[in-house]
Amino acid sequence: MKTDSINRWLSLVANIGVMLGLVLVAYQIRQDVELTKIQLFSDATSSRKEWNQAMLGSDPMNVVMKSIENPSELTLAELHVMDAYLVGAVNELRRLELLEAAGLDVNVEVEGLHHFFFGSRFAKAWYEEFRDPDYLPYYYDEQIRAMDDRWIQSFFGRVSARLDESNQ
Repeated sequence: MKTDSINRWLSLVANIGVMLGLVLVAYQIRQDVELTKIQLFSDATSSRKEWNQAMLGSDPMNVVMKSIENPSELTLAELHVMDAYLVGAVNELRRLELLEAAGLDVNVEVEGLHHFFFGSRFAKAWYEEFRDPDYLPYYYDEQIRAMDDRWIQSFFGRVSARLDESNQ
């Protein structure tokens, strides 16, 4: 009789262990699916980055600076360069959003992207035309739209002033 009772308890404990094991396996599968989705998105983003890099050409900074200083003088080819440049920035924000959703702290990177990519009149006008509320979360959208149109010029003006002060 004692052996029967012990066997039933052991059987119950074993069954509970099997059930807990199945729950754990289901949880791990769910995590793997989420990680796979993030990896697929990251791979797609990398592919887009490579394509955008090809569109930017070997030296896009002259075009970027022209978009800040004299945006109305951009040629159609230069507008395409700027489009590739800013699409890359939006895709990076989206990638950072997914990393944040996965539990990583990316706030510092996001701040830098907002200011350096969208801190000009041209970039903000481009963003208003491009923006898709379903693609970028509301809080990124609001931060970009609230930024100063001359942030980049102000920032580099302050850097230049510091350099001038240190040379005196």
